Amino acid sequence: MKNAVFFLLVLVVCVSSTAALQTRACSNGKPHPTFVVISGCSQMPCILARNTDVTLTMVYEAPFEAQTLTFQQTITALGITAPVELSPERANACDRMLGTTCPIRYNEVVITTHTIIVLPIYPLVTLTVEFSVVDEQQRTHACLVFDAQITV
Repeated sequence: MKNAVFFLLVLVVCVSSTAALQTRACSNGKPHPTFVVISGCSQMPCILARNTDVTLTMVYEAPFEAQTLTFQQTITALGITAPVELSPERANACDRMLGTTCPIRYNEVVITTHTIIVLPIYPLVTLTVEFSVVDEQQRTHACLVFDAQITV
């Protein structure tokens, strides 16, 4: 227990030295994370260069108990909204937690990271990304929206 508290304290100090990104809440009252950092982005729109990986880190308090958690990502560009198909290993949020693991308890503080892969074939457009963490009952634990611009 002492190690977990120490780990969280160190993580909070490290994270607090990084500026949090002000993201928008998702629709339908889905819970918004307490803290969001997207690597290389201090304000929207985030500049996402083709052929790079971008790390999204979020901190949230679990609104439900859950056995498993999955990442879901939806992109809207040029008036078209489409889900991003994540491979099973990239969608598994339980494998991307810091300081805890699944199953999670109600009100547990969860820190999770996800790598957004910006493919070299992506068009140079402005887009909106909705990113969420969902449990085995399809309940949303955290959801955020951010604007981005794909560049070369």
